[in-house]
Amino acid sequence: MLTLLAAAVGCSSETPTSSATSASPTVPVAKDGQNYKACADGVCEVLIRQKAALNLNGDKFTATVLDGALKLTDSKGYISLSKSGSDVSRSGGGSAGGASGGLAAVSWSEQGGPLHIATLTYAEGDTVLVTFATQ
Repeated sequence: MLTLLAAAVGCSSETPTSSATSASPTVPVAKDGQNYKACADGVCEVLIRQKAALNLNGDKFTATVLDGALKLTDSKGYISLSKSGSDVSRSGGGSAGGASGGLAAVSWSEQGGPLHIATLTYAEGDTVLVTFATQ
């Protein structure tokens, strides 16, 4: 009796439910993964989920991800990157502006300090992949 039941279940003509066939987006692999210490020299490619503490060549930021947007906050203001572009609010003698590449990119520097460049290459939900460079 069990054999017949198993055979009948195996021959079912029901189609799978939509949840069984839908796939979540594939998150790309970051060169430095979630090793935020790799950013200490100002050059790294990291995956950030929700929140992280970053040190970019001595400049410390809190990175927060929400709805596919990355916000980098420090004592002088913030830098925000998302699929729709970038937004910057910096105080002091620094400057910021757009940069090319990825979904969005921005560059900023403090007076007399290094130029930082952040390029967002993936952004979904609470996860982003971002590349940092310092010149």
